[in-house]
Amino acid sequence: MRGGRFRIRELKDPAEFLEASYVAKAAWGFPDLMVPPPPDMITATHAGGMTAGAFEGRRLLGFVHAVPRTNLDRPAVHSHLLAVHPDAHRRGLSVLLKLFQREWCLARGIGLVTWTYDPFMLRNARLNLVRLGAVVPAYLPNFYGPVGGIYGELPSDRFEAHWRLESPSVVRAAQGEKVATTPADAALLPVVRRGFPPPARRVLLPFPARFPEVFRDDPAAGIAARRRFGRAASALFADGWEAVSVTERDGAPAYLLERRAG
Repeated sequence: MRGGRFRIRELKDPAEFLEASYVAKAAWGFPDLMVPPPPDMITATHAGGMTAGAFEGRRLLGFVHAVPRTNLDRPAVHSHLLAVHPDAHRRGLSVLLKLFQREWCLARGIGLVTWTYDPFMLRNARLNLVRLGAVVPAYLPNFYGPVGGIYGELPSDRFEAHWRLESPSVVRAAQGEKVATTPADAALLPVVRRGFPPPARRVLLPFPARFPEVFRDDPAAGIAARRRFGRAASALFADGWEAVSVTERDGAPAYLLERRAG
């Protein structure tokens, strides 16, 4: 698969997997202990997962890595890592890698890809829901344990994205369209801050803008904000809602949630 100057293909040999671990460290700032070991990625790929890289010439600038997922009611993979080297930021590589992953899965009869992300990372929320057409039906409290670094002891709460590869929104996303982000009635939708929402078909769940700065300036306030959001999100998902897009309300980012079909 080609995307402009990039060539996307599956990784082939141990040297390429080693290079992928360097890309992950550069992209995410992982401490050495958390850099994905090449043997683990090679083994997971051999066991039915996939690892694909984006090359410019011979240089690997990004990769996506997924493992088989067997605890759902349909064929699925869990996309554990997506990393783009800082030298290639803002060149569309994340989308190209995910679209390659979609094609790889569909060719093997796999219709669902899941992954996790920090719900307070607005850039990732927009990529996952707006550009790729994924939805979020689950909240995973402190999924990885404290990750350290700039976030210290902050719980690593995560949204679990579900990418339903043949859904209308994902098909549109694969054709280059963006999922609508701001419904016409956004200013009138109920806002959920805690507990259950009033009777409605759609609701908004706000989250802090510029959370890294909030946490840096007042860690206790950051942890409290994370816990409030987590309680509200967990209650909504347990009650049959899912996040379908990202919008704004009163100048702050907010997830748009709808009742799950069926």
